[in-house]
Parts: sequence; C-alpha cells; structure tokens
Amino acid sequence: MGSQGKCSGWAALVKPPTLYVTGKCIFPTAGYSVELRPHLPPGINPAIYILDKIVHEPTGPVNQVLTTVDVRYSGKTDGHYKEVHILPDDVHVPVKEVS
Repeated sequence: MGSQGKCSGWAALVKPPTLYVTGKCIFPTAGYSVELRPHLPPGINPAIYILDKIVHEPTGPVNQVLTTVDVRYSGKTDGHYKEVHILPDDVHVPVKEVS
C-alpha cells in the first residue's frame, strides 16, 4: 500500500462551470490526507484534465489501523473534458457531463 495509499472509486463529472472529482484512498494508519491539484503545465490534449494526487503523511503518533480517506476536488472550468488523468497513479477517469 505504501505512502501513496491504495486509491479507487474515482468518478468525475462536469456541471458547468465546475469539474468535480471524487475517490477514496486506503492507508495503513490514521492521519493521512489527500488533495488533488491541477497539473502544471497542463497537458497538450485539451480533452484531458490532469490532476496531481498529493498525499500528506501523518505527524506524531498514529493508530495502526486501516483508514479510508475521501478525496474531493472541485474547480471552475470552461473546458469540455472527456477524461481526468490522475498522477502519479496513471489513473484515467471518464468525465460525465451533467446539465
């Protein structure tokens, strides 16, 4: 599992003008947090929105228990994305459009 966690259940949807991405990550101890940030520079394919998964490790003493962390991202966008690519996991998530 390691410090990057084991992440799954990714979903992405656009409800203009906002892109939402959600998922879950499991870690071997409590105290981890995860954020998604837009990748810089953005990719060359305008249909793919790239996000970096940033894992913040716990500080201080922690319980040795499997812990699930909800991951959420939302950001304003004027693009029409078909896919979100999450790095460094190399996960490709199709984007659903909601009106």
